[in-house]
Amino acid sequence: MKYLLLLITLILSSVIIADDHKPDRAIMEAKMQLDLAELKGPPLLVDLKAKKASRIADLDLLINSGKYEGRALERLSDMREKVINTELPTQDQINLRHERKIKMMKNRMKSRVKMMDRRFRDPRRDRMMRDRERWEHRKQKNKRVKKN
Repeated sequence: MKYLLLLITLILSSVIIADDHKPDRAIMEAKMQLDLAELKGPPLLVDLKAKKASRIADLDLLINSGKYEGRALERLSDMREKVINTELPTQDQINLRHERKIKMMKNRMKSRVKMMDRRFRDPRRDRMMRDRERWEHRKQKNKRVKKN
């Protein structure tokens, strides 16, 4: 009996501890993604050209395979034309996009940290969310009753 009680206590405590660290894990993953983006830097124009050439080659392979007919073949041909006709951005544009992406990631991380901090939570918002959940629960309950 003592062992069973001990086992249940260990399982419950591990669940509570694991649930407690879940927000930290999400913030850590976002931080790692941000660090990777900063360390890698913006992609090079040569890499984008290689991706475009690879995409065209893949579409050519699918078109010439003979597995597609009619609308599917037309769609593949249209996709190929679209890839061919798209202009690649300049390296300056790529760098600007990369800087914006990093800035957005930093802002998103800041807002996540603020959301985790209970001081920034508005009690009125929590009340509204609880009321909304109750209302949705009632609506679902009524739908089930009407179906039966």
